Amino acid sequence: SSPELHRICRRGLQAVLRSKRWLSLRRQLKLLAQGEHLRAEQQFIQVIKDVAFDLRPWRTGPVPLPGLTIDSEWVSTIKWNRLSVLLPSVDGVRVADVGCSNGYFMHRLAELGASLVVGFDPVDRCLLQFALTQIFSPYRSLAFVPAGLEVLHLLPNYFDIVICMGVLYHQRDPFTAIKQLHHALRPGGTVILESLSIPHKEEVLLIPRERYAKMRNAWSIPSPSAMTSLLHRAGFKELQVHEFGPITIEEQRRTEFAHFESLADFLDPTDSNKTVEGYPAPHSTMVVGYKPT
Repeated sequence: SSPELHRICRRGLQAVLRSKRWLSLRRQLKLLAQGEHLRAEQQFIQVIKDVAFDLRPWRTGPVPLPGLTIDSEWVSTIKWNRLSVLLPSVDGVRVADVGCSNGYFMHRLAELGASLVVGFDPVDRCLLQFALTQIFSPYRSLAFVPAGLEVLHLLPNYFDIVICMGVLYHQRDPFTAIKQLHHALRPGGTVILESLSIPHKEEVLLIPRERYAKMRNAWSIPSPSAMTSLLHRAGFKELQVHEFGPITIEEQRRTEFAHFESLADFLDPTDSNKTVEGYPAPHSTMVVGYKPT
């Protein structure tokens, strides 16, 4: 309903449609969209495999497609098992997945009966991955916004649940980012914030001098207490912290669909409690909060 949001979505989609990746994929995607009756045929399955490989890396999954299951970098069933038990009832509500990647968690939320799941991600590859999965998805209650959390101010008090995972440490200004989540959530709604974290009892933000775990765009890594304080200052109440310990190579690893470096390459080879830069190795933390009525 927001004209500005419509303009942002249109601009993002136009940028994707001008990209070299889309120009090389559009014929295959058109074949897939028109090939419902050919799903069992080997040629059809080979096109799916070719498209999936062209869209690498796949960060979240596994993603089941006809004749192929995409083995993503993150075994996201592990995070889903953590998340799903913290969710309030999703049936019939609006959910935002901020930093949705290819939409893996969006589909899981739709399975639980959400009336609308809106994913936000500015990466064009993620939009194309989502488009591929939607060809075969039974869910039509999903929407993808090709932009980041900076557009949430255009949807005030709109969502019943806001989920933001793997995004906070990429933000130059984490407090403003969390205020955006608060703004988009209706009074009485639930936020679930997940982030890489460092194992520290105090309210600490680790500011890497250059990189953290080889990431150029990791601006600050919070302790669990820092995550809680940021949410509290942003206006969330009844905060519950859930710490899951260090991320392991069973949860994040290199695969044929995520063929670049992964966690094993980011940790000190002689001490898995440290990154290659000497910082504390990443842990996983989720904080649940509520927007007061």
